Amino acid sequence: MEATVEINQPYIETNQPNIVFILTDHFRRDTIRSETTPNLSRLAREGVNFQAAYTASPLCQPARNAIIAGKYNFQTGICGNSSPPFNEVLRHDTFMWHLKRGGYATAMIGKHHYMGFLPGTDAVELAQEAVKDYGFDHVVQVLDDYENWKTTDAYTRHLESKGLLQQLRDRFANWDHGNLIHCFSDEGDTVDGFVRNQALAYIKEASTDQPFYLNVSFVGPHPPYWYPASCETYKPEDMPVTPRDIPAERETTAFNRAAYMNRCAVLDRYVGDLVAALKAKGVYDNTLILFSSDHGDMLGEFGIWDKRYFYEPSAGIPFILSGFGISGDNLHRGRLDRSLVSNLDIYPTFLAAAGIDMPESSKRPGINLLAKLNGNDRLKRRAVFSELGTAVMVRTGTWKLVYDPQAGGIQYLFNLANDPNEETNLANLPGYEAVSLDLVSLILNERIRLTQYAHLKEEQRVMRISVGY
Repeated sequence: MEATVEINQPYIETNQPNIVFILTDHFRRDTIRSETTPNLSRLAREGVNFQAAYTASPLCQPARNAIIAGKYNFQTGICGNSSPPFNEVLRHDTFMWHLKRGGYATAMIGKHHYMGFLPGTDAVELAQEAVKDYGFDHVVQVLDDYENWKTTDAYTRHLESKGLLQQLRDRFANWDHGNLIHCFSDEGDTVDGFVRNQALAYIKEASTDQPFYLNVSFVGPHPPYWYPASCETYKPEDMPVTPRDIPAERETTAFNRAAYMNRCAVLDRYVGDLVAALKAKGVYDNTLILFSSDHGDMLGEFGIWDKRYFYEPSAGIPFILSGFGISGDNLHRGRLDRSLVSNLDIYPTFLAAAGIDMPESSKRPGINLLAKLNGNDRLKRRAVFSELGTAVMVRTGTWKLVYDPQAGGIQYLFNLANDPNEETNLANLPGYEAVSLDLVSLILNERIRLTQYAHLKEEQRVMRISVGY
């Protein structure tokens, strides 16, 4: 059992950068292109765009808890979207708590999904205690679309104050796409517009005498793909066909993809607003910025409208690191990094940026990306992992394998170098036994490394026994 972390443990640190973590939901990494997301593309040109980043789990609550704990789902115990909060020891060992103890003001604005709230709950009141217990000083909590039908959050209170709440709930009760996008004329009355405005206010009012950590967590582009009607840029006929599309579903697929792209375009503009606010505040050069997503979205490929899969569109995530320590360095600026990255790397990277040591009490699989970028060869990894339920994905530079013991073993094997669209499943075919065994061994090695402990003396004795001394 891990030791309980003392909440009042002090750190002493100076010259710490601000940290802004912009998190989205369902945002595919292949959406980021200069013609479709100019602000994110600019952020990438000023920083590092990690093009082989993966979620620890392709599902909201498991992924988000993995990020803040720096641990896999099998370590946190959060395996689904209806999981209860993880234990108090982990809640007081998040990177937000360590930043807070290190002198940071900490804020969560938007969706967290570290826990769920029952219908009829006033999530605003609960947020002041339950969400702050994860290490936040300031919380403005919003829930997913659909969840605010019968639940109160900061966004529904905003709508209620303007007499607009029932209008939104009526439209969701009998919704279609046109109903939703024409719901409000003011962007600030959409959920992501509300999150943007709250984040801009926080940046404007933040003290310059204390570093801050700000998690701006947008609800979009999680379905339903609704956005302000004035922001419609993409039409269904503009949407490209992919090799994984189902021909008979082309019309529906194109319609939904256009809506998805329009919402992504709105979020891209909001990222630009946040960057502009940091510059206006005069703190941009001293702020580390990360843009990412909890997971991707299949978006109709293979006929799938969901996450929960280990295909690239679902398990792959955008991961752009920019600002402090990166943007002013010609070596890193505009770098396209193809090394394997996990959102478990966020925990050690943020603490390293703040000059705070990793906790000694636990093993965490993530790596400090700042040190890796600066040439620490020990941090190069051969494989990255993702998990959901009883299935585990392992991805190397060339191969991807999905292993599920309850489903009978190896489910998928793809050679991504030859088959980037994952159209040819090589699992259990003759000739691939050696590579399959190697990849399954990587999964086993990772689990043993993170779960088995021994005192040094016992390690040495066991080693002698295992080699026959």
